[in-house]
Order: sequence, then C-alpha cells, then structure tokens
Amino acid sequence: MPTQTINNRVPWILALGMFVIGTTSLSILGLGPALTRDLATDPADAGWLVTAFAATFALAAPLAQFTLGRRVAPRTLILSGAVILAASLIWSALAASFQALLVARIASAVGGALIAPTSAALAISLVSVDRRGAVLATVFAGFTLATVGGVPIATWLTLWLGWRGAIATIGLAALVFVALTAIYMPHDTDTSRPQRKQPSESLRLLAPALLLMGTVGMLSTQFVIYALMGELLGQQFGVSASGLPIAILLFGVLGVAGNAAAGALSDRVGPGPLVWASFGGLAAFLSLMLLDLGPYLGAVVLAGCAFMGTLFATPQQSRLVGLVAEEHHGFVLALNSSASYLGIAMGSALASALGISTGLSALPVGALGLLALTAAVTAAFGILKRR
Repeated sequence: MPTQTINNRVPWILALGMFVIGTTSLSILGLGPALTRDLATDPADAGWLVTAFAATFALAAPLAQFTLGRRVAPRTLILSGAVILAASLIWSALAASFQALLVARIASAVGGALIAPTSAALAISLVSVDRRGAVLATVFAGFTLATVGGVPIATWLTLWLGWRGAIATIGLAALVFVALTAIYMPHDTDTSRPQRKQPSESLRLLAPALLLMGTVGMLSTQFVIYALMGELLGQQFGVSASGLPIAILLFGVLGVAGNAAAGALSDRVGPGPLVWASFGGLAAFLSLMLLDLGPYLGAVVLAGCAFMGTLFATPQQSRLVGLVAEEHHGFVLALNSSASYLGIAMGSALASALGISTGLSALPVGALGLLALTAAVTAAFGILKRR
C-alpha cells in the first residue's frame, strides 16, 4: 500500500485511540452508581477512580516523553500504550473488588499517557507546517467526541450491558485500535524536513508555561459547566427527562462541530485569532446562561458552549508546538495533555463546590471568572511573544 495512503489513515486511527482514552477517563462518571453497588463500596469512592486516572495520566505523560520520547520509536510507544490500555480495560471489566478496579484504572492511565502526546507528535510529523491545524483537529476529534459523548455512551451501555459490559465494550474498541496500530502505524517518520530554529531564550520557558496555564484555565472553565451538565439542563433550565438525551446529543454534535471548525480554520486564519474567537464566543454563551432561558434555549446555549470550547484545543496546540524544535513536540504536547486533565479535575471540583455551597446558578459566574483569568494569561503570552 502506498505510503501516502497509510499516512492519510494514521490520523483517523490515532483519533480512535484518543476516543478510547477519553471515554475510559470519563466513563466512570456514568458507570459510578452501578459499579459501586455491585462492588459494595461507598458511592463517593467512584470519584477516586476519576482522580486516580487523571493524576496518573498527568504525571506519566510528560515523564514518559522525557525518558522514552527520544529513545523509542513513536510506533512502539503507541502500540505499547494501546496494549496496556486494552489489557487494563479487560482487567477492569473482570475486577472482583474496588481495589482491583482502582489499580486497573491506574494502568489505563499509563497506557493513555504513552499514546496521547505521541499520537499528536507523530501526526504533525507526517504533514507540512501549514497542515498542522487540520491534522491535530483530526486526531483530537476522538478526544472531543469522548469528552462530550463519553459519559452518555457509557451510561447507555450500562443500561443494556451492565457496568462490566460497558467497560468491556470500550476494551473491544481498544483492541481494534491495537490491531490498526500494528498494521498501519509507520515504522519511521520523515525527518528530511528542516528543523525549526530553536526559540529565543526569553520564550524557551515562560511562553510555553503561559500557554499551558491557558490550557488548564480553559478546561477548568468548561468543566465547571460540563461536570454538572445534566443537573443544569434539568434543574436550571427545566429540560424534561425525555428531552435530556436530545439536549445532550445536541451538546455532543456541536462539540464535534467546533473541533471540525478549528481544524478547517486554524491553518487559514491563524491560531491566535481562533483562540480569541473561542474566548469571546464562550463568554457570550456563558453570559446567556445567567438568564431565564427555558428548556429549548437552555439546551441550545449549553451546546453553544460546547462548540466554542472545542474551538480552542487545536489552535492552542499549534501555538505550543510552534514554540519549540520538532524534537521537543512530544514533550510539550505531553505537558499539554497533563494540563488538560488538571483543568478537568479543577473545573469538576469547583463545580461540585459551587453547586453545593451556592447552587447551580453560580456555575456560569464561576466559569466566567476562570475564563477572564485565562484570557489575561493568554494576553500576557501575546505581549511576551511580540517582544
């Protein structure tokens, strides 16, 4: 098969891997009640399954790239991670105790940490600089779909198959990813393109740090809303139980559309303007959530948040890899993955705190505050870069 044909398939295969990672990390939010009953543990313990995955991933992703990224071929790293992820999901489905499930979740995070940043670095190594945005959007379409649809998908599977069957189904998807990786991942990448010049000393540390802070802030902003999405739709906007699946589906569709728009526009208008468009649009929709919208407008506005939120990731990563030499792409993308999970954890925690102490109406206010801080950090990056 021609190399170009294989290279065109690689981003879509990597997108499948990102979907499995994202669904694995977030599916526990939908599976929690069923599995805690079955394993006879406190319902609050389900939160540890999310925390264990996020914390392990955040630590393992940059550590793996720092220690293995330059020594091990991308194909080997991705395939190893895929095997670990698939095996750990099967282990999770068969777990006889909460402790065994917790260890399996940690193993899943290690597998995901090997895959995610390596996938992004490999994908952009296969294309020219002017196609980075499009290929990153393709790869991270899987994670976007998992972020906005992973919990509903897992919840639906649990109703039909039980929580073990739901995890086993995700494990089957991981096995498909293993097979496709073994068949189609290139054994080497094109290193003939000229390397980017090393960034100046003033940008080497501070500018990437500011961008990573922006990633944390943006994901925190989004998950202040996403973590209690069902409660917001039902209690705050009055969406009926029968209308809730439709509202969540609309949320997912608009989230995927935002990621697709980012891929189409990032290389055309530039990543900077697109990031600011994401900020402005998200701020507008969050502000609308302060009004008495009713069920229909409430569902549309929440879906608008999904569109504007997912518009951010692709240009943010394009800017990040543009700051460093190609050999460091995997490491900075690993840090960005860690920042994303840190943001998810922080946003979810803030959502719970605000929801308990103040009520659901405070969530858009908290999200707007975080968004303002994120915009300030991003503005500081822009000032530094112009110097």
